[in-house]
Amino acid sequence: MLITQLVKARGDRLTATDRRLVAVLQAQPAEAAFWYAAELTEPLGLHQSAATRMAQRLGFDGYPQLRDALRQDYLAGDGPSQRVRGLLERHPDDVLRGFVDDEVAALSALPQHVAQAELDDLAAQIVAAGHVYLFAQGNAAVLADLLARRLRRFGMRSTVLTGADRELAERLSALQPGDLLLACAFRRVPSALAPVLEIAASGGAFTALITDTLLTLSPQPDVILAAPRGGDDYLSLTVPMAIANALVLTIARQAPEQSIGSLDHLGALLERFAR
Repeated sequence: MLITQLVKARGDRLTATDRRLVAVLQAQPAEAAFWYAAELTEPLGLHQSAATRMAQRLGFDGYPQLRDALRQDYLAGDGPSQRVRGLLERHPDDVLRGFVDDEVAALSALPQHVAQAELDDLAAQIVAAGHVYLFAQGNAAVLADLLARRLRRFGMRSTVLTGADRELAERLSALQPGDLLLACAFRRVPSALAPVLEIAASGGAFTALITDTLLTLSPQPDVILAAPRGGDDYLSLTVPMAIANALVLTIARQAPEQSIGSLDHLGALLERFAR
């Protein structure tokens, strides 16, 4: 762990306050690698300048540089095999019970990270949007597909942005002012996310992101819904799936005539196929 290596190399320079901060970084490496200075210092009753001084004594220009180094260290040693191995080591006898306990804990904490008011605001933007573009890659793609299907069932126009750069550009070429881009990305920033956000913002679209740790993107989305997922090892899509489904239900509550009416029409169509 990088923070431990830094302490070994420069520990003689650290003050008692520095060591309190370092203890937090060592105890919560997954979370702390993405915290702002205030998130690290305020629970300890310290001013965020304490994080700056600690980082400088560890050899960095400031706390943001230390945080970036910790993030890269955490992600570099966090491949799929390590995450699976970590879960199995923590729950060697009952994988199912351990996995369920992690997911229940993460879901129970979700309202502490995403407020209903945030869902209300994003749902209102989606209802008002002329067209909703959904971007996700890798495992997150299932969330984009889910949201696209739900929006179609509500009678809303949506497009899933898939494929390589050319396909993404072709699909975004129809974007208009008043449209909306909703992206889903976790742990690492997809290479296409920045240009997709830039194109959407420059085209007059509202931009939003569902994520766990990607809080300092450039360009910054208009709205970020962020919540931790599961334990520190094996991370599923249970929490972001809950955010997506809560968002869908919030849309239905805000636009009942359109959403419920479209579902009734869909039900009538399905009955015709069942004859």
